[in-house]
Amino acid sequence: MAKSDIHTHIGHNLPPTVLTIFGATGDLSADYLLPALLHMDSHHLLPKTFKLVCVGRKPFTSKSYLDFILKKSRVIKKLAPAKKAKFLKYLVYHVGDFDRPESFIELAKVLADKEKPKHECHNRLFYFATKPQQFAAITKILQTSGLLMACAAHERKVRVLVEKPFGFNLKSAQSLNQLLLKYFSEDQIYRIDHYAGKETVQNLMVVRFANSLFEPLWNNRFIDHVEISVLEKDGAAGRMGYYDSTGAIKDFLQNHILQMLALIAMDEPYNLTSQFIRDEKLKVLKALETLKEKFASHLIKGQYEGYAKEAADFRKEEGVSGTETYFALKAYINLPRWQGVPFYLRTGKRLSKKLTQISVHFREPVRCLFEGCSANVLTFQIQPDEAVHLQINNKIPGFGIKLHQADWEFGYKMAFKGEIPGAYERLLLDFLEGDQRLFIRSDEIEAAWKFVDSITENPQFKKLPLYKYRGGINGPKEADEFMDKDLKEWWTK
Repeated sequence: MAKSDIHTHIGHNLPPTVLTIFGATGDLSADYLLPALLHMDSHHLLPKTFKLVCVGRKPFTSKSYLDFILKKSRVIKKLAPAKKAKFLKYLVYHVGDFDRPESFIELAKVLADKEKPKHECHNRLFYFATKPQQFAAITKILQTSGLLMACAAHERKVRVLVEKPFGFNLKSAQSLNQLLLKYFSEDQIYRIDHYAGKETVQNLMVVRFANSLFEPLWNNRFIDHVEISVLEKDGAAGRMGYYDSTGAIKDFLQNHILQMLALIAMDEPYNLTSQFIRDEKLKVLKALETLKEKFASHLIKGQYEGYAKEAADFRKEEGVSGTETYFALKAYINLPRWQGVPFYLRTGKRLSKKLTQISVHFREPVRCLFEGCSANVLTFQIQPDEAVHLQINNKIPGFGIKLHQADWEFGYKMAFKGEIPGAYERLLLDFLEGDQRLFIRSDEIEAAWKFVDSITENPQFKKLPLYKYRGGINGPKEADEFMDKDLKEWWTK
């Protein structure tokens, strides 16, 4: 079957669907959601019968809204007139105000009108692309305005997708879960972490469980340590309103980093259904050891020079911000497979490069016949270029035996010509299909927040020094010393 035939097959087999996006005029919609849907449409991945209802406060028509998005989007600068006209057939813009509940009653009429021509009951999918503080209001209004009503003709699927951040601590995450579960069942709720949609993150399970070379070695007998790094070149200024009240640990550890850790450390699931995959991830998150008295030796906090002034300028008030823009953490997983294996986790802003990677460092040979043996390292590079690297020892050509560590690389762009689907395209397609494997369950969210709270709400957390570092390097020098004490160094492929 040709590639285009596969795409057509996927889209045309999806049931009639109405996707409603709340917060449709924001940056998320402009930079990710609408570009992803436009790209999916060009590859025939949308349902044959499909409507997109975009809800925002600004007084647009459907046409002026699409023009606004195309102008605002950093991803799509131009769209061919024919493609624009085709996409407008799907699009309905609706002016909705969360402070005006009657506007949602009008929205219910809009959705019902879309079903009338053929008297079909469409699946109703709702995407919350708003601030988390608005999730509660949207959820309650959906129920009271009749938007979640069942269908007389056949079973209507209703699903809701909520963006991160999902709460700001364990208590708020539990409250949000309780609210959503009051109106929806767990199998209707899709909690997104867009990192899960990246090809290399999905490839973690394939490399482990589809290759007999790795899984027998995936334990503390053969693995010395694991590193997960999320390095960012940009500062926090663009997200200062959110970032200054959270910091790097709540922003990145709770979702992206712990989700990657769960995938790299979990046991093999019984099968590939969402239940068994998420059960195994949950075991890892629950088994994370809290720092307790090990705070000072297991955690480094940093802040790039100039951040405090950026924060003060945003708040329009003086004062030094104690928000960390960098952290390095040594964590342990209390499971037999990982007993004694340290996981080094770090992220930071205004660093030397943009890089997200997971590196698995195997133990050096117990007895090496040759001088200069080095440990093998398996690296999953998630961004900017998705690839898998394996460092192995080889002989340098010539007389005598001298070793050189070479890189065996599997690069997605080299191996697979053409476009790689974006993370949001993959996750939106799964949302349309009703596949929850790449989304996060409520108990996973709460287990992750419980671990993060054990750090950020511990009195020792605020007492830790906040080390300054200049922009363009890879964090404070104390983070390198942090690794030096364990006779290790940060790995950047």
